[in-house]
Amino acid sequence: MAENILIPYNFTINDKKSVGFVKHGYGNAEKAKITLFHAYSPVPVIDTRNNPIMEKITRQTSYLRTLQKEHKNALFEVRQEMIDMGFDGDNINCIFTPLKEDIVIDIIKFTESQKINVIVLNRNPGNILNYFSRSTSKRLIQYFSREVEIHVVN
Repeated sequence: MAENILIPYNFTINDKKSVGFVKHGYGNAEKAKITLFHAYSPVPVIDTRNNPIMEKITRQTSYLRTLQKEHKNALFEVRQEMIDMGFDGDNINCIFTPLKEDIVIDIIKFTESQKINVIVLNRNPGNILNYFSRSTSKRLIQYFSREVEIHVVN
């Protein structure tokens, strides 16, 4: 069975480690299908109605939209890097999508809909949120149990 690999990508140094892991672990798999997945928080549309305070907020949201465009371009640059590593460009997909519910739920739904059988995650050491809630990797491992092969790269 050909590998259908999902790499959730959030533009960190650790995400590059996930890509490296896929290169070394699945680089010889000619038919490996790879999806780079990034879900972002949508920037709200603000009605300014000639209000100076709201116009300042609009400038800030404009900056956030620009940042999102830069992230989208960066995701496609990672795709190109993978092609340069020897992966078939026809088998590398980039998903840049607004967050619909929760990142874990969005990953689960995408994984199930696309019949993903390998997920490569990375750890974010020092993330204070993980002290108060279960981490993304733990939640995915628990949900998929043995249905999906999950690698957590340090």
